Parts: sequence; structure tokens; C-alpha cells
Amino acid sequence: MIEKSELEGILKGTSSLQGCVISVGLSKGKVTLTGKVHSPEQKKEAEQMAWQAWGVWAVGNELVIEQG
Repeated sequence: MIEKSELEGILKGTSSLQGCVISVGLSKGKVTLTGKVHSPEQKKEAEQMAWQAWGVWAVGNELVIEQG
């Protein structure tokens, strides 16, 4: 199963998500994404990346789109 810090590192290292503030909660295979992104595309990409992580069976995407 992926570790919380590993998934956070993957998200922070993704060039298309630069400037976003994304926190990861992880409990028994359920990932919860919280924080702020700049577009609907970034929100979707972060969720897709969480789904691709080993051992994840549920993703809660609570990211807020903050334009400006």
C-alpha cells in the first residue's frame, strides 16, 4: 500500500500541479484529497493520480478550485 508521504510527493512533483496546495489523508486504502487547485483539470488530475496509487480502493476529492 502506498504511504501518505509518497503520494504527497508524487502530487507535489507533478509539473501540471505546481502552485497547488494539496494535502493527502490516507486510512485503510481510502485517500482524501483536500486543499486548493487552480482549475477543474487539476482537480481531476490529482484524483486520477490518487486512484492509480497501489492499494487505493476509494478516493474522496474535496479539493477546492480557486481561480485568480
